[in-house]
Amino acid sequence: MTAAAETAPRGLGERWGFLAVAAGLGLYGLGSYAFINLAGLALGPELFAPLGIVWTLVNAVGIGLFLPLEQELGRTTASLRARGQGNAAAVRVVLGAGGALLATVSVLALVAWPALTARLLHGYAVLVPLLVASLAAMAVAYAVRGLLAGNGRYPAYGAQMAVDGVLRVVGAAVLAGLGVEEVGAYAAVLVVAPLVAVVTTTRSRGLVLPGRPVERGAVRRAFAMLVVASLASQVLANIGPVIVQLRALPEEAANTGQFTAALVIARVPLFVFAAVQAVLLPGLAVLRGRGDMRGFRRRLVVVTAVTGALACVGTVAVWAWGDTLLPLMFGERFEIGRDVITLIALSGGLFMLAQVAAQALLALSGERAVGLGWVVGLAALVLAALVPGPAVTVGAVALVVGSAVALLGLTGALLVALRGATTAEVGHD
Repeated sequence: MTAAAETAPRGLGERWGFLAVAAGLGLYGLGSYAFINLAGLALGPELFAPLGIVWTLVNAVGIGLFLPLEQELGRTTASLRARGQGNAAAVRVVLGAGGALLATVSVLALVAWPALTARLLHGYAVLVPLLVASLAAMAVAYAVRGLLAGNGRYPAYGAQMAVDGVLRVVGAAVLAGLGVEEVGAYAAVLVVAPLVAVVTTTRSRGLVLPGRPVERGAVRRAFAMLVVASLASQVLANIGPVIVQLRALPEEAANTGQFTAALVIARVPLFVFAAVQAVLLPGLAVLRGRGDMRGFRRRLVVVTAVTGALACVGTVAVWAWGDTLLPLMFGERFEIGRDVITLIALSGGLFMLAQVAAQALLALSGERAVGLGWVVGLAALVLAALVPGPAVTVGAVALVVGSAVALLGLTGALLVALRGATTAEVGHD
């Protein structure tokens, strides 16, 4: 999202664009939190557990696979537009790759329908097709956002996110108000909201324009690398409830719902971090492009310090009030130990710092190092999830271990990349 609006002066267009996206992001985030909160209150821990798994998979797998659609379509469209070229050829390649990913995941989910129903979704078979439909809706939303961002249509971008968030709240509120306790009805909101948001806020004319052929292999490789890094990072951040569900004993059916609710509360700082990313991180690529490594390092220090402070404050706040907030927000039937919710908050803080290192590496053209760092962190999480112990504790510890290992790997790679960039800058001088 770097292109300025064509119909406004550059500075004004970017300023209004940021405000539109920030407002949309805020409403979307609040809507998502309110949706989970209302669903938890209406369903209770046991019925909320399978919905929490769907919500987790949509956020982990869906964002991981399809956020790269937005990133690649936005980057490519903005770049071609700046050179006065159309994006149709690039769009066909990226959407083809995204469609293949969606088809593959859909087939795998449908093949595994019985196993998913029995092992993860508490016997609610209807949730599998709803999960697939949610992933498809997310793919459509991200693809359209990428085209909107690349064409500088920031008000429409922000409006889509805002409408999506509002519809989630309205849908959950209506269902809860009617006393609906069908898990599938709440899961259907995750399908309808993004699709209606796309249809009601997008004017398709001019989003895709004829242009020259592109190097298909290069576009596909860039997209594939983004998918690997994005999927690994999102699974690492969100997979905790799935670990709990797989480790829980039959009499611990409510644990997954309890853990998901705790995750929602403990990860509030990640929502604030999204604003830090939007304001501070994009400038790193600009500074790198100008060859201003001193400015790059100064900006990186500021971002890291702000993120570190946010992580510390968030973890301490959750330690102090998290176990009290859980029943207040989700109802008296929800409770979890202070140690568990604090570990979840700590993992979120480590994840935020790892994200800073990853974004800085991307600005230094370290895509492979970013992908490897997240994959290694995910591998560490899987190993930690195999350690004996209570399901909720193992899930929380695994999140901490995975985020910590990813942070160490990405930070090490960033230090090497910074040293190389500094050496190159000195040699050039």
